[in-house]
Formats: sequence, structure tokens, C-alpha cells
Amino acid sequence: MKKTLLIVFAMLLACGAYAQFPSEVWHDGELVLVNGDTLKGQIKYNLETDLVQFSDDKKTIKTYTARKLLHFEIFDETSNRYRRFYVLPYNLSGNYNAPIIFELVLEGRKLTLLSREAVEYQVANYPYAVAGSYTRLVLVYTHYFLTDEGEIIKFGGKKKDLLRGVMSRKSSEIKKFFKTNRIRVDSRPDLIKTVAYYNSLFEE
Repeated sequence: MKKTLLIVFAMLLACGAYAQFPSEVWHDGELVLVNGDTLKGQIKYNLETDLVQFSDDKKTIKTYTARKLLHFEIFDETSNRYRRFYVLPYNLSGNYNAPIIFELVLEGRKLTLLSREAVEYQVANYPYAVAGSYTRLVLVYTHYFLTDEGEIIKFGGKKKDLLRGVMSRKSSEIKKFFKTNRIRVDSRPDLIKTVAYYNSLFEE
């Protein structure tokens, strides 16, 4: 039985090694340059470097930095959905504002949810692995809030960051929402639900 489990585990690791992340494949899409040109074709993006590759003939590939882009949209076959990305000024390095690519996760009247993604190695526990753990590549999201005043705020990942920060105007309602719906803000779907609920509190 143990030998069978080890074989299955090895197969899962092998499959995981060849699994492709959204940023590693080409997508049908459209991008708009700062000069107003609109290009339709195959798009490949990398938010870790803020670079976008484009090809309309599968032979010639052009690379654009965030400074040359306004926004782009792709159909992501890995998730079977359309995704939109925008270039916004943000102080990512801690030195000065620069054009940065963000994905639009949820647009709202008061608060808009944005994200950036990266592929990172993480340690996962598994009883049949050497030393009880193994390292695997995972897709990691960092979320940001765009306020109705145009400020972009990085999400710290904790409930208090919402209650005392970007959602402080409705903190009592949000606190009840957390409790009633058993919200985990480290869960991307739960965070989306929370932002949607927060925006609904301002609807007339």
C-alpha cells in the first residue's frame, strides 16, 4: 500500500512539474498602446517583469514594457475566462511611482480590487516525501485596492487591514459580514465577496 502511494505521489509531482501557469502560455487577446494603436493577436504576459509579448503571425514576436501599454485583455484558456489588465502608476520598488501592470479582479464604485501574480516555490507537507515535505511551484497573488480617490493600497492579508484601513467607513457592517459568512480574507474568492459587499453598502 505504501509503495502504491509513493508511485502515485511521484506521478503527481511529475504532472505538477509540467503544469503550465497562465503567464507561461500564449493567449488570444488585444492590447492598446499609449500611442493609441490597438493590436489583436497572441499575447503572453509576465507581471514579475512587467513585460508583454505580442505576435499576430506566430513568427514575429514584439515585446512591450509597461511604459508603452495602456491596457490589454486576454482569453485565458487555463481558467476559461476573459481577463483584463491595466497599467497604473505605483511605487512598487519603494523609490518612485512607475507604470505597473495590474489585473482587474473586481471593479467597484468605492473600491476596486486589483492583483499581481508571481510563480514561487513553496514547501508543502507530505507524509511520504523525504523529510515529510517537498517543494513545488505555485501561483501566488498579491492584492491591491484602488480607492475612489485614485489611491492604490497594497493588501496586507489580514482582516484588520480592511476593518481599520480601506473599509473603515463600514467596519461594523464588514465585521458582521465576516462572522456571518465565515470569511477568510486569505481566500481570493472570499476577498472578492467582501469587496463586492463593501461596494453594495454605498448603493442608493
